[in-house]
Amino acid sequence: MEFRLTYNGPLYSTQGEPPQHQKDKRAGHKHTLRKKFHTQLKRLWEITPYLRNEEGIAHLRTLGKPLGGLPGEPHDIRRLSEKHAQFGFSFVPLVTYDMDLLCGLDILFLRPDKPGHVLWAGDIDNRIKTLIDALRIPKANERYVDLVPEHDEKPFFVLLEDDQLITKVSVESDQLLEFETPDTVDEVRLIVTVRIRPYQMHIGNLEFGG
Repeated sequence: MEFRLTYNGPLYSTQGEPPQHQKDKRAGHKHTLRKKFHTQLKRLWEITPYLRNEEGIAHLRTLGKPLGGLPGEPHDIRRLSEKHAQFGFSFVPLVTYDMDLLCGLDILFLRPDKPGHVLWAGDIDNRIKTLIDALRIPKANERYVDLVPEHDEKPFFVLLEDDQLITKVSVESDQLLEFETPDTVDEVRLIVTVRIRPYQMHIGNLEFGG
């Protein structure tokens, strides 16, 4: 399965991974990014035939055992949102451990300043960390207990159950030539090509193997 996610706006650096007992200083920013991707992923579930049924509720094939065992629980929006309900949100990840899926990201990263700056590579690494965090279910230190989902965020769609399901990240960077806030050096334009594949093929994830 392959599709693209896009983002226009500021993208700030994340310096390391804060301990779970310490508040993530970028939590609010990651939530802003997560909301942008939620809208696109919600649309993806609506228009992809094998992610929905005739009633418009997502319904992948029943989870099956890789060696031909009896099928497991249904894999759909309702089950996912119930399983990943936390912090007052009901998250629906597309790439999950249950489905034996892995994910690769090819990122076109456009920014206002010219390539070749001394801090270019390191800065991109730290900002890509912010992006990847925003693609997964949030952690406890992102303070989602202080937030309330909006009407169209019930449930809330994310790409990943866990960022450890990402097996490849490649980044192509270049100069952004069109932007609305020329004084904002943090502004970026991202085109993220997402490629999803099964780790083990079974009846529940056959459609992702194409």
